[in-house]
Amino acid sequence: MKLQQQESAVEQQQGGEEKLPENLLLYFEQILHDDPLIDEVGFLHPTQFCSLDCARDGDSASQSTEFHCARYFWCRDHKLAISAEILPELYHAARDAYYNARDAPLSRTNLMRHTKALLILCPDLLTAWNSRKMVLSALYDFTKLKDELQLCALILSYSPKNESTWSHRRWVIKQVAEQHQDMLELIGNESILVKEIAEKSKMNYRAWRHRCWLIPYMTRKQVLDELNESTRWSELHVADNCCFHYRRSLLLALLDNFFGNEEDSLSWESDICLLWKEELRWDEMLIKRYQGRESLWNHRRFLSHLWIQHLLTVEGNWPATTSQMDMFVIQEIQLLSECLHDPVDEFEESRVQAELSALYIMWITKAISSWFYPASCLSQVPDVKGKLEERLHFASMGRLKDVLAGACRPEKRFWMNLLNLADQSSDVQ
Repeated sequence: MKLQQQESAVEQQQGGEEKLPENLLLYFEQILHDDPLIDEVGFLHPTQFCSLDCARDGDSASQSTEFHCARYFWCRDHKLAISAEILPELYHAARDAYYNARDAPLSRTNLMRHTKALLILCPDLLTAWNSRKMVLSALYDFTKLKDELQLCALILSYSPKNESTWSHRRWVIKQVAEQHQDMLELIGNESILVKEIAEKSKMNYRAWRHRCWLIPYMTRKQVLDELNESTRWSELHVADNCCFHYRRSLLLALLDNFFGNEEDSLSWESDICLLWKEELRWDEMLIKRYQGRESLWNHRRFLSHLWIQHLLTVEGNWPATTSQMDMFVIQEIQLLSECLHDPVDEFEESRVQAELSALYIMWITKAISSWFYPASCLSQVPDVKGKLEERLHFASMGRLKDVLAGACRPEKRFWMNLLNLADQSSDVQ
């Protein structure tokens, strides 16, 4: 009799262990249901749970399902911790539950519940994301779409470069925009989210690409506000080309807004010109402050490209006007001269700065010869190129020749023909 009781106890214990993953899944889904504002998830080693005041191990024969659940999960103040010990079993239980719910008829509630748990554990499952899209597409519900944005933000808190999550988030925003909802608050929240993620995850081009994707949904005021607000962040992250690419996208959006809007076009054109001048001045200030940052010179190329096109157009229509193009050339040559004569430092930043400035001037010279201009500007292109080359010969040509010879790869040194340096540089090679 005693032996039979022991065997029965062993069978019950084994049966409980077999059902443990399923019970944990139910408990996990209940946590997500009870606290929909969870904004952070962490996957911790079992020993780390001691610091979270979790239950300690006891006699395995007397452990209940609730004890097991408390041993593997911790949730407080909208923060959720999951023990890495149970992750494989929990994932397989969530995956099996999702497949069963997907194949069952009329199981939308279960499908959404299981896919939420599954995607938190493995956000790369496109099939699960597509199942959620199918349910959400059946009937437009703004509240449920906001919950979907909350789920995406939760996943991005620990997986900020997950492309599947960013793609799903854009799908949700597009659904809201198609229903002509007020996008002002939503776009503002998205911008804040990307900024926070960019602070935690450096060089996160997926997050910045998402921010660029939002620009067409912004009003003119929002674009200007974004440009102003990103200034300080860019100054603190001058090596991150993503933030400067975002600024370029904002500037292009303002230009598109100008060309697409004929209302108050004169005042808007004046504002754009002032904005462009300020951006050039700001970029020059950063170049002088932070030596050898290629992202700043790339940003200047973009600004110079469009600014030269604008100046050529203006002076082509009003040739009697004082030549702003000549002033711009003088300004760029002065910047080159300063960069070429920066004092040498132990980190060789001044050398990199000199090379970047020399390559920038070479790029301008080549670009002026090859850019596409309106017919009214074509006659001015040779004159501008000639003035640039003439002024370059007064800006330490020997130093410029040495820098270019060292900066250009052998197969690229033919570019120096643009500055009439090829014959002079042969002795340096």
